[in-house]
Amino acid sequence: MRKFILLLSVSLVLLLTGCSTNDRTLQSVGLDGLTGKEILVGVANGSIDIDGYGLSVYDDELIVLIDSEKISVDMPDDEFYLSVAPYENSTHACLFHSATGCQGELVDESFYVEFIDENGNALLSKSMSTMENGFIDLWLPRDVDGTLTITYGDLSSTKNISTSSGEPTCETTMKLT
Repeated sequence: MRKFILLLSVSLVLLLTGCSTNDRTLQSVGLDGLTGKEILVGVANGSIDIDGYGLSVYDDELIVLIDSEKISVDMPDDEFYLSVAPYENSTHACLFHSATGCQGELVDESFYVEFIDENGNALLSKSMSTMENGFIDLWLPRDVDGTLTITYGDLSSTKNISTSSGEPTCETTMKLT
């Protein structure tokens, strides 16, 4: 019984130490207590400075990379993050978005963005602009299949998109023609 209590105590201390280390590490870059969505929205609107760490976005988690440490932050259960970089001339391959590293071609440009689900419902239909990294961040409902159309003046691109578990969070194949 004493061995069990000792083992349980040591396990609890290690668990709590790990949590507090992650909290302290996130605190060192100003992200302590924030959700994955709050971090990504803050990076997108410029209220969160990205110096000193990296961000890799998966459908169910945001990985914060600080030095050699990877810290997982949960993403919303009901929303799917997709970052889209429409292009005319050049692009790069990307499956899971690096919010601190990916660079798209068209920076600070205005687009009309529509996402129509498989039943014909417009889930998104509005003017949006690319950020300094050339991407447009979309927050779509989870577990939906639909068609994403991006229009830029007389040019447009359409692609079938799924927001199911495991799907890419980075879309760089939408060539405007």
